[in-house]
Amino acid sequence: MFSSVRVRLTMWYVLVFGVLLSGFSLAIYLALSKSLYSRLDLSLANAARTVANSFQIETNERGGDAEAGAHDTLSTLQLPDVYLAIYQGDRLLASNYPDPQPPAPPVASATSSTADEQFRFRTVDGFGEEGARQVVLPLKTSGGEYVIFITEPLHDPVEQLESIRRIFYFGLPAALLAAGLGGFLLARKSLAPVVAMSNQAEHISVRNLHERLRVRNDDDELGHLANVFNELLSRLDRSFESMRAFMADASHELRTPLSIIRGEADVALSQTRDSAEYQAALAIIQDEAKRLSRLVDDMLELARADAGQRPLRITAFYLNDLVDECCRAAQVLATQKGLSLKMEPAPDIAFQGDEDILRRMLLNLLDNAIKYTPAGGSVIVSLKQESGAVKISVSDTGIGIPAEVAPQIFERFYRISKARSRADGGSGLGLSITKWAAEAHKGSISVTSRVAQGSTFTVILPC
Repeated sequence: MFSSVRVRLTMWYVLVFGVLLSGFSLAIYLALSKSLYSRLDLSLANAARTVANSFQIETNERGGDAEAGAHDTLSTLQLPDVYLAIYQGDRLLASNYPDPQPPAPPVASATSSTADEQFRFRTVDGFGEEGARQVVLPLKTSGGEYVIFITEPLHDPVEQLESIRRIFYFGLPAALLAAGLGGFLLARKSLAPVVAMSNQAEHISVRNLHERLRVRNDDDELGHLANVFNELLSRLDRSFESMRAFMADASHELRTPLSIIRGEADVALSQTRDSAEYQAALAIIQDEAKRLSRLVDDMLELARADAGQRPLRITAFYLNDLVDECCRAAQVLATQKGLSLKMEPAPDIAFQGDEDILRRMLLNLLDNAIKYTPAGGSVIVSLKQESGAVKISVSDTGIGIPAEVAPQIFERFYRISKARSRADGGSGLGLSITKWAAEAHKGSISVTSRVAQGSTFTVILPC
């Protein structure tokens, strides 16, 4: 039950609404209670003033007889549900209390609820279960000191507050129930697009990654979520297409040397041959096995890099020494092809990185430059340090790269022409490994080239 987002949203909505409604109801109840008791105190104060004025008038008319004036005051004033008593000291002059002898109020312990300090208010027991509210008014006249106190039962305010409480007792649960039903319907309607998107996403698989979620409103949060999911599907679609292309290219690259190896073995075993023919067949098989081994090593290296299982082994070394070492290693190939390989003078450059990966990157660049440069050409390697980065350039005077395909040469198994690479034993992975090596060191690689004039590969590595 609680695993449903709609139920959880509804419960949170009811909880928050219930807390707010309860707090609002309590505030109203307290404010109403204070207002009712304030009005009652004001009514008692007005009644006390009226009694005091009437008592003085009646006493004066009776020639100063306070007891007679008090009785006349009680008989003259008709205050429904109000009890009146007039004292002179401890002597009760007149009273309409139901008790035969109402006790004198403890004036000293009473508290005032009005700005006029002569009034003293308190709540007293009796007069039913609700109790009563009492006001005490000391009165000084020329005839003496008197105390007037008036008591009114709390039946009306208590009954009104009880009615309010009954409304809250029944209204609050009803309001929460209505809020719960409304919240559930609102949550259901709000989450309906999410449910629709999940139903659509459930039917998307590898076979139909081209499908996309329907976006009803691009400006709201759900529309943004759908767009993000569609972008994710697009990336997955491109990844699967790349993987399919990679598998197809890898299968093609593996099939060629395997076919040659199998063909040469079948020819050699088809009949008895002399040792020279066997050696020729084995030489071809050896060359194709080496090509196959290089291809498998390159594929394994890229697969580990993609899976994050080829971490860099950072060491400190001099980058100029590494470049010089790679140039000496490639010098043999350049001499065999009749090329000039030259490294421009470079200062000592201390560097921290993976020396093996950078060596492989440089050897790939030099190997490509030698492969695609005709005899009599030249290859120049330069190393510079500028603006907090190291810049390595490998330039050749080879056949060049058409401008329209230059951005694609770093893709795996990409060839400008099949004959161009396979004749030299290339697999189409060398530049992909070179790009990965540069980016693994937070660097970049770029190429500038002109057909029949040569190419320049530039690697920039941050120091």
